[in-house]
Amino acid sequence: MKRICVLIGVLAAIPGTAFAQSGGDATFGGVKVGVSIDYRWHDGDYSLPRIASRIDQSKGGIGYRGHVGYDAQLGDLLVIGAEAGIGRGGKTLTAASPTGDYALKPGWTWDASGRAGILPAPNVLLYGRAGYSWLRVRETTDFRATNLKDLRTSGTEKGFLWGAGIEAGISPGMYARAEYSRANYRDGLTASNVRLGLSVGF
Repeated sequence: MKRICVLIGVLAAIPGTAFAQSGGDATFGGVKVGVSIDYRWHDGDYSLPRIASRIDQSKGGIGYRGHVGYDAQLGDLLVIGAEAGIGRGGKTLTAASPTGDYALKPGWTWDASGRAGILPAPNVLLYGRAGYSWLRVRETTDFRATNLKDLRTSGTEKGFLWGAGIEAGISPGMYARAEYSRANYRDGLTASNVRLGLSVGF
């Protein structure tokens, strides 16, 4: 994980440096559409009364996300905006006991959030994000006793989303970003993302 964080820091610094050397200034206001890849991990720490056990596990995997948003640049220092996204990824959380096996498989996620940031340089934006996230999950419980029926359920978890990141203009109308975000779903279920993305502005 330490290597991933260092890599993200390096990649986030390259676009801003390259564009600054070109002498151009980015305009962060307007509509943006983009895509990103991420490393996301889900943490489960909650009771499983059906199999008389508890899950305490964290698993990470590669994911992806598409987003659309609108930003307003206020003078030379401030940017505020809103964004919606949809994505998918992550690995299944599992637990086992003498009574049975449990699994939670993450599916599609979608989110809506506002963001606000400052411009330490004309083409570099440091921002924070807050909003709401929804996670589609499929849960299975397989009992060892043959007289008990296995369970298959699907549902949508929802919770508060927050994060922070850096965005840099790399050419007129083109932006690169690196971001960390976290969503707190039901008690004991959370999701975190380290994300790299590109956006096109209109």
